[in-house]
Amino acid sequence: MRLIVTALPDYVVFDRAIEKLPRDELRVLQSERLRVMVRYAYERAPFWRRKFDAAHLTPDAIGGLEDLHRIPFCSKEELQADQEAHPPFGSYLASDPRGLVRFTTTSGTTGRPLRRVFSARDWGYVLDRLQRNSPIGAGDIVVTLGPVDGLMGPTASVEAHARAGAMIVLAGLYDSITKVRLIAELRPTIVSGAASYLLHLIDIARADGIDLASLNIRTVISVGEPGAAIPATHQRLTAGWGTFVRDGYGLTELFPLGGGCPQSAALHIASDLVITEVIDPSTSEPVPPGAPGEVVYTNIVGDTQPLLRYRTRDIARLSAEPACACGFTGARLAHAIEGRVDDMVWVRGVNVFPSAIEAVIRGFNELADEYEIVVDEQAALSALTIRVELKPDQPDGTDLNDRVRRAIATAVRVSTELEVLPFGTLPRAEARAKKRRVRQASQRAS
Repeated sequence: MRLIVTALPDYVVFDRAIEKLPRDELRVLQSERLRVMVRYAYERAPFWRRKFDAAHLTPDAIGGLEDLHRIPFCSKEELQADQEAHPPFGSYLASDPRGLVRFTTTSGTTGRPLRRVFSARDWGYVLDRLQRNSPIGAGDIVVTLGPVDGLMGPTASVEAHARAGAMIVLAGLYDSITKVRLIAELRPTIVSGAASYLLHLIDIARADGIDLASLNIRTVISVGEPGAAIPATHQRLTAGWGTFVRDGYGLTELFPLGGGCPQSAALHIASDLVITEVIDPSTSEPVPPGAPGEVVYTNIVGDTQPLLRYRTRDIARLSAEPACACGFTGARLAHAIEGRVDDMVWVRGVNVFPSAIEAVIRGFNELADEYEIVVDEQAALSALTIRVELKPDQPDGTDLNDRVRRAIATAVRVSTELEVLPFGTLPRAEARAKKRRVRQASQRAS
């Protein structure tokens, strides 16, 4: 008799002990939740039933983690096409639409934004996960620099912190100087924003005579884009804000998944919520721990829009260490997110990630925070030009050019051209947008 699952069990998420489960117990937990999720998705979501049937696969074939490789991948492009064909939320919606309580969308930087909805159950798990990783409580002040409207991460963070008793300051609509002055007056417990914008505010504050590092902010959270886990960038952020800078990580399509800790630069992934894989983006085969590849997640708790083996396009490496010094035993992405498959640049047979170039630029104290990577694919051989800015107190970058070019060539194994520009030449980071560093030559900023 075939087992039919039309509802998922209630799971405990707000329990810090889950993050320190012995590895064998964690595998048992993941296997059990995977079996239930596969049956649920097959029964409730036509999208997944079609994919399983096309692969000649039944839920009975998935007994645990050892069978994960048999499940077909899914991609953002598939989900975009499914939502277009089955509006408004796609045929991978598995829960009753009458029970939906939150609507968000992806940022839209890679095509049609995905509509992500949450049941009350799922949204509660989102808040539980955020609260279990945060010491925020009554009397604390949280300043959110970016927009909250329609975005899952900021919206969830604000609600989780408010639920814990903190005072929330929504500063997304203020201009940069107003934000800096407000932070100086309020002296908040936490400030959260994108890495590039956090760096930008350091310059704004310095020009206004404000020393952010003297404000005794407990934690700065970098969200929405890679950067804070790059050691040289992290050093600049830490020096400018004078406090621990935590790299927060999540996907709207899934959940807020985790972040860094003071003991490690690796991203700690909530492994009771998702199963993490890293694969070769070309062959789709798994890569060993420590090797770079595309991160793939399987949602094992969410009842609203379940995703199995979702290809994120994020490039990272699974840590080979069994546990973090903080005691965390789940999956960890060593060195955090190194880039995206979409941002990877092929130059004369070598793949180059923007994060590798950023690490070099941040290592030169003479250079400001903004930079731009210009790709000219029309040249006989693909050419790469890096545009950087001098800090305001650096009058001339002539002697800097060769040193930076050599350092970049050593890091990425490709020679590049370098333009050293006066401070303020390149577009500045904005609080409401992810910073895009790579441009085609025809789109280069003036």
